[in-house]
Amino acid sequence: MFWTGGKTIYNKDELTTMVHNTIEYYEEDNKRIGEINKKLKEDAEGVVRAEYEQRIARLEEKLRLSYGEFATQKEKDAYDDFEQRHMHERATMKAQGGKCPYLIPTGTGIGTNLKVVCPICGESEDITDLEAW
Repeated sequence: MFWTGGKTIYNKDELTTMVHNTIEYYEEDNKRIGEINKKLKEDAEGVVRAEYEQRIARLEEKLRLSYGEFATQKEKDAYDDFEQRHMHERATMKAQGGKCPYLIPTGTGIGTNLKVVCPICGESEDITDLEAW
């Protein structure tokens, strides 16, 4: 490096070293940014996956209960018990399209009666929780 009238003049070796140092700095910085980006992407995928699984669970529950809603946990438990008692042979269920027991709500002006019906054997049961009225 030389001083000539207030200007710095670098020789070829010094310029080469400076360029290499600059390239190495940007390569390291680029690598660091890439790692941060990868971490952020993985974190975002986890959040999106969790939200997606929650939405799927809610949709599955709505599909399963497509003809009515439960007012209380007691009604849901009664439905689950009925469903367990009516788990007919898997082959029969597949032949019937994999149908599960469905709900028939009936408005009474005071509340809603819930009747659950097995689509395979036709048995039905009133699962209304009258205490919730």
